[in-house]
Amino acid sequence: MKVVVCAKKDLAGCVALNRLLAAIAPRHDVFVVLSDYVLDAECSNAYAASLVAHERNMVLEHILPWLEARFPEGNEARCQTYAGLKKRYGIDMEMWGPMRSPASRQAMRDLAPDVVISCRYDYVIPTEVIDMPRLGTYGMHPGALPDLQGLCSPFRAMEHGNERSGCTLFHLDAGLDTGPIVEIGWWPINYDRSLLWNFVHTYFAGIDALLRHLPELEAGRELTTHVQSSEGRKYFSYPTEDEFRRFIRKGGQIVLPEDYHEVLSWFLPGGLADPAMPELRALVSSLES
Repeated sequence: MKVVVCAKKDLAGCVALNRLLAAIAPRHDVFVVLSDYVLDAECSNAYAASLVAHERNMVLEHILPWLEARFPEGNEARCQTYAGLKKRYGIDMEMWGPMRSPASRQAMRDLAPDVVISCRYDYVIPTEVIDMPRLGTYGMHPGALPDLQGLCSPFRAMEHGNERSGCTLFHLDAGLDTGPIVEIGWWPINYDRSLLWNFVHTYFAGIDALLRHLPELEAGRELTTHVQSSEGRKYFSYPTEDEFRRFIRKGGQIVLPEDYHEVLSWFLPGGLADPAMPELRALVSSLES
């Protein structure tokens, strides 16, 4: 199959892309479209800015370049940088900008994909693009639909005290998070861990759900779906400063150093025991100070 994956340039997007490509890139012709868009709400208060700094700014501006300088030919770690993924799988990867633009729509027509997968992608995908692939365009929303529409759904799941966080695999339609559902992948929330940790693993649940259905796509069939119920549907905006503050007062953590270091260790061949880990920890500490 010709598969186009739409993904995000940040930490959660990179590790999710690693998990997805490990399963599909060796077997299919894959092209990756990247986005890098930050909402105003993601920088509107110190708590949100801290999350974005750890998810995106520190990673793109310092940590990924450090990894690529240290391992210019890649390495055997479970996760690779974007440049490392291109080398490991021999795939093309481009930043297109908004999918609604004429240039992006034409580029997708030129690729003529059999299937499009949107995994932590920033931009709305227009109906014209949704309808292009013969096997469908599928999204992964990091929340259990229809209950948790909108932004930062793992935060809402933790805020509500849920036992697990869901990532919904669904067929995109003209609405936002409204398309028919294929399956909800579930990940048990660990309240001893941070929001960032649970966020990353929520995407893993959605990817694993997609991979369970991959044989159906490989057989040339669109995935079976069921229409979302409108009952219980609620859209959540990005958390406000007051909401983050209440979350922390109740014992929640946005980013924990041990969680952050462990996720970053996935990019090192020896993980947390890698000889480069002390230097990586020191880099992170310098960026946080």
